[in-house]
Amino acid sequence: MATGLKPLYMGAEAHIYLIEILGEKFVAKYRISKPYRHPVYDRIFRYQRTKTEGRILVELYLKNVNVPPPLIIDPANSLIIMKYIIGDKLSEVIDSIPNQQLSAVAKRIGEMTAVMHINRIYHGDLSLGNIIITNTLKPYIIDFGLAGYSSDVEEYAIDIHLLRRSLNALAPEKSELFMDNFWKGYRGVAPLLYEEVKERVYEIALRGRYVSERIKKRFEKYVE
Repeated sequence: MATGLKPLYMGAEAHIYLIEILGEKFVAKYRISKPYRHPVYDRIFRYQRTKTEGRILVELYLKNVNVPPPLIIDPANSLIIMKYIIGDKLSEVIDSIPNQQLSAVAKRIGEMTAVMHINRIYHGDLSLGNIIITNTLKPYIIDFGLAGYSSDVEEYAIDIHLLRRSLNALAPEKSELFMDNFWKGYRGVAPLLYEEVKERVYEIALRGRYVSERIKKRFEKYVE
């Protein structure tokens, strides 16, 4: 029996609740309807996005990527129930993590990102705010609401561009240390993809405005 419904986050696209099932804590993510969308399109859109997000969570969990393990995936009702990860957003605690431990965290995040990319999965909003750090400094990647499947290296590079951008904004003094170790982890898992993706990340930094427009359109695609 589920008890203790508690709102955690009321987003533009989804509402997140904390619930208890048989004494265990879970997160219920409900993708909300939008009155400005045609009802038929709205229903199909929410069904497909819930199905895709759930499929990606299952696939990554089975490949030993630290993501919230899903318990129930119900596309017909735009609902995913997954385990609640106890910890803090990396964006909130990065300054308090000693460099040696942060290096290990960054390397692990690089490894997990590489696993996503070699399986044609992009996150869509990879940032410090979407990484949870447990009290044992184990990183979890969360919020796959904008994730999808693609063979386009640009999508993978945008993931890393977004991560680096959030680092530069929130912890610029730790950005170089973090990214050096992130790339070590990434290269160790995906040596054949590493050079191409890293080069594309560099190109994206130079293209700046064009990529910002592409990222903006990606987000708009999911809210229209």
